[in-house]
Amino acid sequence: MNSNKHLADMNLTDNFLFGAAMDNEECGPLLAGTILKTIFQRDIHIKRINPERVILPPGRKLHGVRLDAYIEEESAEVLPGSIYDLEPDNKSAERDQLPRRARFYHSSIDSRLLRSGRNYNELPAVWVIFITTFDPFGEDRMVYTIRNQCAELQEMEYDDGAATLFLYTKGIKGDPPEDLRVLLKYLSDTRPENACTPELSHIQSHIEDIKRDPEVGRQFMDWREYIARERREAISEEKERADAAEERADAAEERAGMEKERADAAEERAGMEKERADAAEERANAAEAEVMHLRALLKSAVGDNSPFHSD
Repeated sequence: MNSNKHLADMNLTDNFLFGAAMDNEECGPLLAGTILKTIFQRDIHIKRINPERVILPPGRKLHGVRLDAYIEEESAEVLPGSIYDLEPDNKSAERDQLPRRARFYHSSIDSRLLRSGRNYNELPAVWVIFITTFDPFGEDRMVYTIRNQCAELQEMEYDDGAATLFLYTKGIKGDPPEDLRVLLKYLSDTRPENACTPELSHIQSHIEDIKRDPEVGRQFMDWREYIARERREAISEEKERADAAEERADAAEERAGMEKERADAAEERAGMEKERADAAEERANAAEAEVMHLRALLKSAVGDNSPFHSD
């Protein structure tokens, strides 16, 4: 999330431009349809697009989620249409969070899909799709498809309807379709020269209109201020946490100092007690020696003059 970019320089992998495009009545369906058709190599009949859909947490202290583009597919016969969540991401510093972030997105989406008393088989398939400008797993693949499976029998079918796609815009390995390469290059570098298919050219014309739209410009300035404010608040909260941690460390150091002083005082008292005990022992030994000496003198003085002495 680079809030220092100008709107004119933004690409569709930047959250603001992607959200503005998805929110546009003409561009949104075209962009979503082109992305999904290129990924799945079939037409996707879109029922509804919800840009920046917020799923509130079940409790006040729990985490909610904001989905960049929540897309519902039209139902096919008796089967519910799939759900697609498109997530452009250029925050490489948060790479290690992606697997659990995907898990959380899936659980948040699922929690809103099944009404009370309905059968679990009525849950639609859910695809969480990350479009990243960085390699999420370091394998230089353009497509990483993640599904649940049985660890002991990996060939066993286990279809729970949940899947996660990571699309790395600069990936090479895996022989991805050429139209996917073209699409991902355009999304990460949204310029006219990269809009080299009729669909992308059409999208590009909408993108240029969106970037020139005064209302979008105002929204962009508000967004930049929001991001800056969030950043300031995060820095302030981090400083408060650091200050509190420093205070706790100082208090702990002070307590440790006091404990050391008490320990030193106790050691000093113990030394004095030992000195007193040693002195008392010396006096006792001296007294005992004096008693023995006096007894010896007494015995010598009495000698044979004792009236109890007999031959």
